[in-house]
Amino acid sequence: MEKQLKKSILTSYLIGAPTGILVIFFILTLPFMLTGEGLFSLVFFKIYGYSTIGLLLSFFIALFFGGAIAYQSVTNKDSLKITSFKYSLVVNVIIWFVFCLILFIQNLNDFTSFIIFLIPVIITFFISVLISVFTIGLIISSRIKKNYDK
Repeated sequence: MEKQLKKSILTSYLIGAPTGILVIFFILTLPFMLTGEGLFSLVFFKIYGYSTIGLLLSFFIALFFGGAIAYQSVTNKDSLKITSFKYSLVVNVIIWFVFCLILFIQNLNDFTSFIIFLIPVIITFFISVLISVFTIGLIISSRIKKNYDK
């Protein structure tokens, strides 16, 4: 593997992994922090617990592909915004696909529940892509571009 590509993937891991883990932890504990009650968190974990574990595990795979895609985008001389969009979209598609797949497997016998549980996931996917394009995706893409330009 090319040295610059390795640096891009490493950058994706070094910046993306800690940030992503903190965001996931924050989102999981947000209902408890807001209300002081654990009931909502218990319901959330009952519905989305396994999917969340799958999301977290697939996140590390997604960071690899995101770093590679961002590197390819930088070598193609794409703008920083386009690179950030590609990076964020790839990472989010992978993690949310795994999340939905696990959710689907859990609800094989009850398709109606799956559809109902899927609605907030779809909304969260779009919000996640939108926010990450202009925040962490931009930071990582900028760093990868800076490494490439050296």
